[in-house]
Amino acid sequence: MRAITESDDYLLAGAAFTALNLLNMLLWAAGWHLPIWAWAALLVLCLGRALQRWQLNGLIAIGFLLICVVIPLLYPATGWDTRSIWLFHAKRIFLDGSLYAQLDNYAPYTHNEYPVIVPAIAASLARAMGRWNEIVPRASVAIALAPPLFFAAYLFRSMAAYCLWLSLMLLVCAENLLSGYMDSLVAIHFALALVAAAEIYRRGADRTAPLPAGHALVIAGSLLHLLFLKNEGAVMAALVVVALLPAFVRRPRLALYAVLPWLVFVLVWKLPVSHANITSDLLRNGSLLERGLRRLQSYDEVGLILHFFRFLSQEYFAVLALLLVVVALRWRRLWFAVPSLLALMAYVGVLFTVFLTTYFELKWHLETAADRVLMAFDLSAVTLLLYLLVLGLERLPPGWRPVTESGR
Repeated sequence: MRAITESDDYLLAGAAFTALNLLNMLLWAAGWHLPIWAWAALLVLCLGRALQRWQLNGLIAIGFLLICVVIPLLYPATGWDTRSIWLFHAKRIFLDGSLYAQLDNYAPYTHNEYPVIVPAIAASLARAMGRWNEIVPRASVAIALAPPLFFAAYLFRSMAAYCLWLSLMLLVCAENLLSGYMDSLVAIHFALALVAAAEIYRRGADRTAPLPAGHALVIAGSLLHLLFLKNEGAVMAALVVVALLPAFVRRPRLALYAVLPWLVFVLVWKLPVSHANITSDLLRNGSLLERGLRRLQSYDEVGLILHFFRFLSQEYFAVLALLLVVVALRWRRLWFAVPSLLALMAYVGVLFTVFLTTYFELKWHLETAADRVLMAFDLSAVTLLLYLLVLGLERLPPGWRPVTESGR
């Protein structure tokens, strides 16, 4: 049996925090909750392990996480979605003692069909205080950051690559990271899932290769969070699964890592929501097809969508174009990145379709939502570029390579 490496520690830490987030949600479904000391104890355990083995990536992740916990405690929430959707759902869970408090569909404008993995953490924070307020529960977003921070340390194993990824993540998500919106978390998990999918193809799509269980576990953890963070996350999770279908055909055991998060999601959330007859506002306000066809006939409205996409993300579309050119020129060596790139392009198509079929006034919807939902595309594009650059550096002569593990 091989020794546990530094990267294994990061993978196990990410999986453990994922398990706590899921367990807390399941306990709220039964009328209980996970005490906040469970997350604190795991973080202390990770800190002790990182100090014992001098794992710099782990220390960076923990330090970053602690800063993210403190910052939301310095000021109250101000965003509309933060207060009227996510904290409101958390308050209802706290007061009613049930994960399904919002399924009575009170105040339907708060999107009662939205999943509640982060509001459940916020409710547990409020229970630890013994009362509700709108400051301390905001730290729930920072707690939910723990799994992707450790998963990223597993995927980007050199300290230079990990710090660069953190910098890129802040560049894309800084304004929304701790605002109480879920879009940054969704973007981070989607980006990491696409990198893990590419690694699965590179390392283990062949039946004769060892099963890439570590990267499959990253996929499972990311899918679980995508599904339970926000409705858009389910679309991204579906795109990741579709991108992995050829790998599942060749390695059926890999499919379990994708099926189980969906099974939990359907049983724990979608079935109760369906039983409560709650649907998305996009589906209950007229015909999507009619709205889409009408807008397609309007050059002004189609042009408005494209203008917002170009204005908000033109640099990242340039990154995508660069990725496509590089993969096309180095097809024999970089073929494994193609499924992830196709999933990323499909996501842009999904966003275009959503805005094309929205029942809201188009310009208002683009002004209030386009920058947030495009974060997943932006971060995924630069994350995939960083991933390919790191692989390229590994081909350099030994004296020119970055360290393969942080601190060594």
